[in-house]
Amino acid sequence: MKFIKPYNNICCNYVLKCVFDLNNLDIDVYNKLKKFGEMRADELAKKINKDRSTVYRSLQKLICCNLCLKETKNIRKGGYYHIYRCNELGEAKKELEECIDKWYRQMKKTLKEIE
Repeated sequence: MKFIKPYNNICCNYVLKCVFDLNNLDIDVYNKLKKFGEMRADELAKKINKDRSTVYRSLQKLICCNLCLKETKNIRKGGYYHIYRCNELGEAKKELEECIDKWYRQMKKTLKEIE
């Protein structure tokens, strides 16, 4: 199999973007959360100098991809807040592999339909 030049040196971020339909901000949010550890969306927004709602949307996409987890914490005097953290690397890799395998099976099925 011969790859076109841009695909010779594929990095992890590129694979995440393609497989999970993420953008550069989503990848940045994921990498920063991985670096800083668990935190609230507003804390993460301050660290990366973005609006809280923008970071929250990226976090929601990452949760849907099973790359991040959200945990609800209760406040003693009432109310709650959410803490976000990256999923275990093994779990994220497993999810990624399953998506790639599913895509591959679909491509094979599509090719058979051409015949």
